[in-house]
Amino acid sequence: MESVTGSVKGPVSEGLGPQIASELGTEPRTDPGTEPGTAPAAAYSRPRKRESVRLQLTAIVVITVGIALIFGSLLLRTWVQATLTNDLRARNERIVSFMADSLSKGRVPAELFASVNTLEGQLDQQTSADLFGRAANAEQVLSTTYFYLDGQGLSELNFKVDDQGRLVLFGRQGPPRPTAANAIEVVRDLPTQYGTLRLHAVSPVDEIKRSVSALSNGLLMSLPLLIAGAGLMTWIITGRALAPVALMTGRVQELTANNLDARVPVPNTNDEIAQLGHMLNEMLGRLQKSSITQRQFISDASHELRSPVASIRAQLETALQYPQDVDWPAVARIVLAEDDRLEHLVDNLLAMARLEEGRLGRRSEVDLDDLVMEQTHRMTSVRMDVSAVSAGRVWGNPDELTSVIRNLLDNAARYAASTIKVSVAEHGPWVVLSVADDGPGVPEEERNQVFERFARLQESRERDKGGTGLGLSLTKRIVESHGGTIRVESAASGGALFIVSLPATGVADLPT
Repeated sequence: MESVTGSVKGPVSEGLGPQIASELGTEPRTDPGTEPGTAPAAAYSRPRKRESVRLQLTAIVVITVGIALIFGSLLLRTWVQATLTNDLRARNERIVSFMADSLSKGRVPAELFASVNTLEGQLDQQTSADLFGRAANAEQVLSTTYFYLDGQGLSELNFKVDDQGRLVLFGRQGPPRPTAANAIEVVRDLPTQYGTLRLHAVSPVDEIKRSVSALSNGLLMSLPLLIAGAGLMTWIITGRALAPVALMTGRVQELTANNLDARVPVPNTNDEIAQLGHMLNEMLGRLQKSSITQRQFISDASHELRSPVASIRAQLETALQYPQDVDWPAVARIVLAEDDRLEHLVDNLLAMARLEEGRLGRRSEVDLDDLVMEQTHRMTSVRMDVSAVSAGRVWGNPDELTSVIRNLLDNAARYAASTIKVSVAEHGPWVVLSVADDGPGVPEEERNQVFERFARLQESRERDKGGTGLGLSLTKRIVESHGGTIRVESAASGGALFIVSLPATGVADLPT
């Protein structure tokens, strides 16, 4: 094919664009208030402030840990206060019970009426056991607890009592009347012949309050440090964990249509971030392959569209230079032939686009042998052998299957030396269509290439058979959309043998 340079201009280029856009459903839309030829104004949207995952995680951890530590501190403070109070009450109950039993049995230690200062240094283990029982420490008990007697029988015993009618033991000054808020009091009744005495043990809770206050102060000082430490640790850990993501983001931001061969760095770990990196690189590989295919497709389609238009232009310009010497009917036939070629190419492009978008035609039962016979009648430039065509019914779109048969016959006619042999037969669940020619055939190493877009083999380009390079690619996609397969082999005559297998009626999936 002679290479003719030029560009698509005038009515041809102006007509093809809207036609393709209309078929693909991508016609440019204009708002009612937009003048023709002007781009619609972009909708205003306020840019959203970037939100840092690292900052969000740190804030969440700080708030969560802070709330947990505050509630935990309150629970700990309450538990410690309750534990100290219960322990003190239980100790006093044991001591009061022991002292009451001793007094009831007539054992009255002289130390009960001695002063605490006098007893200092004399309260050995035996003395402590005689006073308060074996499990008590006398010095510790006396330093935190007041003991005294009162009751009706006390006045009969001629003991010196204070102004409140109490006999304070161990020579101490009696404590004020206790309240539940500032002291723990344990009382035990002692029946005597003079009346009932009551033994009191009163322990102020000042020591407990001091201990709880010290704990509270310690927690109050340590909580901010713990919360800040948790936040700092979270900030550092998330920063290190998200560092590979930042590198990936930076690399992706640098990507353009011209450097899709770049890849994001993948950390040497076996975690979700590494998996994300691998998936991004796989996606970039697919985008790169798609971009290369798209550019090649645009380049090839532009060349194929330019060639017939440039040929028509050249014929018309030449004829107009010498109008009196031109065979105008011959020029018209050439122009019509190039126009047919251009129309066929555009139809194939549109059909390819519809298939890739998944827009399939309506399906019904189709007699494949009838479609074959209809197409073989138009093949007048080569002898057709249809003796092996038998009945075969499939489920599909008649127009798309007609395109398959027409493309295979046109391809065979371009290379056949004299004869094309067509057969249709049922083989189990399949209806098999085969088209064989007696041309040069397809080399085995190039048989997969023939189904690629604009993939015309070198033999085709040298002989300029006029193909567009889209027919077999479109055929393969139509066959696969019908659940079938297509392959190319060597025919018995030495040419190419294209074999199409389609599910027979009853086997193919019916449309839902």
